[in-house]
Amino acid sequence: MLPSGHMSARALHSPTLDPLADLWRALSDPTRRSILDLLREAPRTTGDLAAAFPSSRFAVMKHLDVLVGAGLVVSRRKGRVRWNHLNAVPLQRMYEHWVRPYEAVWAKSLLRFKDATETSHQEKLMPALADRVTAGIVTLEMEIPIDAPRREVWRMLTEEVHRWWPRDFYASANPKRMKFDATLGGKLYEEATDGGGVVWYNVIAVTPGMSVDLAGHLTTAFGGPAQTLLRLALREEGKRTVLELSDAVVGNVGDRTEATLEKGWRALFETGFKTFVEAG
Repeated sequence: MLPSGHMSARALHSPTLDPLADLWRALSDPTRRSILDLLREAPRTTGDLAAAFPSSRFAVMKHLDVLVGAGLVVSRRKGRVRWNHLNAVPLQRMYEHWVRPYEAVWAKSLLRFKDATETSHQEKLMPALADRVTAGIVTLEMEIPIDAPRREVWRMLTEEVHRWWPRDFYASANPKRMKFDATLGGKLYEEATDGGGVVWYNVIAVTPGMSVDLAGHLTTAFGGPAQTLLRLALREEGKRTVLELSDAVVGNVGDRTEATLEKGWRALFETGFKTFVEAG
C-alpha cells in the first residue's frame, strides 16, 4: 500500500510547513540563481562552486547555506569534501502554488471557448483524456534534521510508530494502530478494529539503527497500479540526526504525483515524526 494514495484523500489536508518565503529569498539573489544553474548541470563540490565566482569562498558558502535552508540544495560530505546537489522539489512546490492556479484560469477560458464552438462529442472528451496519468517513474529525496541522538530517533521510528502516526494517514475505515517490524522480511502495516488491516511496505533491506529499505504496492483504489521503493536512513550531525528519505514510484503516475508525495512525506515526517521526537 502506498502513501500517494493515502495522501490523495485525508492526509493531504494535514498541516504542512510553508517554505515559500525562504524560497523567494533564496531565488532573489543572482549569485544563488547562478549556483542553481551550475548544480542543474551536475553536482559540484563547494570548492568547485567557489572557484566559479569572483567573490570569496566564505561568501559562496553563505549563499549555499541560504539555498540549503530553503531546501533547494542538499549537501553531503564524502570524506573531507562537501558535495552539493540540486533539489528541484521546492521549485515544483512553488510552481504548484503560484503558476498552476493562473494556468487554471487561462485553461478555463479556453475550455469555455472550446465548449461554445465545438459540437463533436469526441472532441469534447479531449480535455479529460489529456489529464490521464501515464506509466513512468517519479523520484523524491529530502532531508529532515531532528534534534535527538540517532539511537533515540531509530527507536521512536520503529518501536513507537503507533504513537506518532497521524490519524489522517490511516487507510482502514476503522484503524486500530500502526506497527513497524523493522527486520528483514518484516513490514510496516496498520491493524483495524474489525480484524482487517493494510500492509504499507515490506522490509527488503535493513541495517539496524542506521537504515531501512522498503517496497510497497499502490493498488488501483489509491491511484495505481504502481510500486514504491522507500529508503529511510539516519545520519549523525553532532548532537542531532538527519533523516534522509528517498522515494521512487514506478507505474501509473501523473504530473502531480511528485508534489503529492513531497507534501505527504513532509506532513508525516517533518510535522508529525520530528515534532514527536523533539518533544520527547
